[in-house]
Amino acid sequence: MTAPATAFEAARATAPGHRGYNQDRSLFLGSAETLLLGLADGLGGHPRGETAAQLLIDVCESLFRRTTKPLADPEHFMLQCIGQAHKTILRFGRRQHPPITPRTTAALAVIQDGTVHWAHVGDSRLYLIRDGQVHARTRDHSYIRHVRGSEGEVSRPHTSLTRCLGGMLQPPVTSCGPPTRLQTSDLILLCSDGLWSQIPGQTLIRTLQDTACPLETALPALVKQTSMLPNSDNVTAVALRWLATPDVVQAQDPADRRQYQTANTTNDRNR
Repeated sequence: MTAPATAFEAARATAPGHRGYNQDRSLFLGSAETLLLGLADGLGGHPRGETAAQLLIDVCESLFRRTTKPLADPEHFMLQCIGQAHKTILRFGRRQHPPITPRTTAALAVIQDGTVHWAHVGDSRLYLIRDGQVHARTRDHSYIRHVRGSEGEVSRPHTSLTRCLGGMLQPPVTSCGPPTRLQTSDLILLCSDGLWSQIPGQTLIRTLQDTACPLETALPALVKQTSMLPNSDNVTAVALRWLATPDVVQAQDPADRRQYQTANTTNDRNR
């Protein structure tokens, strides 16, 4: 059956910013039926955050390759990834001399049949941009407190995470979004806080929704621009622009099918 050559365009990009090394990791995998996107931001202030982030990516890739597609329960699959990664990070930390407690955030999305399912822990975000507006995004697991400076200095806001993978014995409570159908021209973005905390939302929208500029050009340029800002953190993003309606994708040959999106409301789940 005749179908468009692709149903989406997508890109990934990362940069260390003004840090000695990059603790962010990302993932983009697909089969004929299912697409998996992921992002992890290893926590600074804790040893081997980059290892914690990489272990999440490794667990996701291993489970994805071993699990029959289409996934019978995408939400359960993501919870399984996060739960197993949490245990793997704890085991790694206990094997070090002396023991350490690496930690990471997680943002995952599974796309099947033109529908997205998502889950996240921490402050790495998933955005859905539709018709030039942020239609939906994840809610950070964090709180802001003000830190007093020395005498005469204004207090400074400091953000603290309330959930992450690694550290605590019990796995984190994961926030899951409802299955959401894609619409043509939807723009999906997964990013670490190194991007969203330094770039205004309208700049994100304007840059990534410019259809005259391919995502494989626009996203690396945006990440590079952000990484050059003063005191920039690690900056990592995965973006996808949907180019066909779900009905068109259903009509395609399975070898050509591609899908993705992000979230709306939040429900917390335990593994």
